Amino acid sequence: MILIAMMLLTVAAASWLVNGTIDVPFFVTPTVMLLVLLSAPRMQARQLYRLADAAGECRTVVDASGITVTNQQQTSMQSWQALANYAETPRVFVLFSNDKNASCLTILPKRGAPGADAVDRLRAVFDQHLTRA
Repeated sequence: MILIAMMLLTVAAASWLVNGTIDVPFFVTPTVMLLVLLSAPRMQARQLYRLADAAGECRTVVDASGITVTNQQQTSMQSWQALANYAETPRVFVLFSNDKNASCLTILPKRGAPGADAVDRLRAVFDQHLTRA
């Protein structure tokens, strides 16, 4: 989409250089496309934060049967068989489902753990049940 917008801007610039005029659609369309593309991630992030605020505080329990995530609106339970692997970053654990379409993704922020030893225990449980990605 960015390539198309850049091509249309190039056509508008070439038209201006050759004819001395700019065709309005060749200038306005790519400008609007670029503005939408640049603002879309911010708008999506704002909507995601609104959804998270509406759900309220989240509580996650990791035990021998799997992972249970509870908030004001719902409770979701995933067994270890439903999860395939996990990845770890300095700030979060990311758990991936067995589904090839990646329909389920669970992100556990480490800041929610009561201490460094709890993060180590989580890592040990994940290593026991899942494959590290």
